[in-house]
Amino acid sequence: MTYSELNQLSIEQLRALNKKVIEVVKMKKSENALNVKEQLYVGANVSVNHPKLAGKQCRVKKINRTKAIIEVLNGASYGIVGSFAVPMNMIHLNK
Repeated sequence: MTYSELNQLSIEQLRALNKKVIEVVKMKKSENALNVKEQLYVGANVSVNHPKLAGKQCRVKKINRTKAIIEVLNGASYGIVGSFAVPMNMIHLNK
């Protein structure tokens, strides 16, 4: 839809459209998270889509229902210590 087409819709129509778009976005995010979860395993090398962990190599320690616990490899040299609970949709499996 173009901006002019959206501008001609009523507020109620825009609210209904917004509701549908939000539902589709949530559905796609959960499908993506399920696909990642199926491929993950404890000990897998992953990368995380987050500024704090950008470019860092990480390893999966534990897989929970909606998040995975990861640790940063050589994290002390980066000043990052400890484990992080990361949502599945932010994890990318390194092959």
